[in-house]
Amino acid sequence: MLREIQQQRLDLANSAAHWIEVTAPYDRGWAQIVGMRKYLMIGSSLLALYGVRHPSKLIRWSRRAVSAWGTIQLFRRTFLLR
Repeated sequence: MLREIQQQRLDLANSAAHWIEVTAPYDRGWAQIVGMRKYLMIGSSLLALYGVRHPSKLIRWSRRAVSAWGTIQLFRRTFLLR
């Protein structure tokens, strides 16, 4: 019984280490977002003000940004995975 408990503890420790290793990129990304919070708030406020004054330009540029992002992702999936 003690060996089984010891084995379970080892398995749990290995699983915890693996979980931390797998989620590390997400943790780093989240830390970067939280670190840039004040800049994101200022930028979103300025974008909102610009959108109120020039709604058609904002829509046009947002469509272009989404298109560019889609094109970049397509190239990444097509050329970098091979």
